[in-house]
Amino acid sequence: MTIQKLIDQTFSYSVEAKHCPGLAKAYLGDMKGYQKVQRLLESRDYRSAILAIDKMDSIPREQILSAITEEFGNRFMH
Repeated sequence: MTIQKLIDQTFSYSVEAKHCPGLAKAYLGDMKGYQKVQRLLESRDYRSAILAIDKMDSIPREQILSAITEEFGNRFMH
């Protein structure tokens, strides 16, 4: 899954969770984190991207790392 697909999927989950505001808010927070990492990678600010990823909860962090690996290959995972 690419980073953009992860963002789109997480947004979709937030919409589906509208009956549970806390859960919807959590999904939106994860989505914003993914968007931030995507912007940082696009601007080649890798150090800031690493810091943003390090601040994520474990599951979102694993998801963004998997998306980065799929999209860019292993060159970012050293």
